[in-house]
Amino acid sequence: MIVECPKCNKPMSSVAPRCPACGFVPEDLSDEQREELQRRRLRDRIYHLKMTSYVAISLMLAACGWYWWESPEFTQAPGTVPVILLSLGVVGYLVTRVFLHSARKQLKKLR
Repeated sequence: MIVECPKCNKPMSSVAPRCPACGFVPEDLSDEQREELQRRRLRDRIYHLKMTSYVAISLMLAACGWYWWESPEFTQAPGTVPVILLSLGVVGYLVTRVFLHSARKQLKKLR
C-alpha cells in the first residue's frame, strides 16, 4: 500500500524500512506524533514563505531606489530595469501571500 511519509509527504510503500526521498525511518508513530510533524512542517513552510515575501519587498524597494537614482526629481519616465524589478516584486509578493494564507489556514485546522 502506498502512504505518505510523515516527514516529507512524498509517497512511499507502507512496508518500506525507510522513506526513499528523505531517509526517514517510519517507526510506529502515534497520531499525535504525526500531527506534530505536520504542524512543524507547516510552521517551517510559513517561515520560508515569510522570508520569500521579504525578498519580494526588497525587490520593490530596490526598484524604487533605482528609479529615484535615475531621476532625482522624477521628471523622466522610469527605465526598463526598475519597471521589471517592481513587477517581479509585486507579482512575487502577491503569489507568496496567497501561499502564506493557505498554509496558515491549514495550520489553523490542525490546532
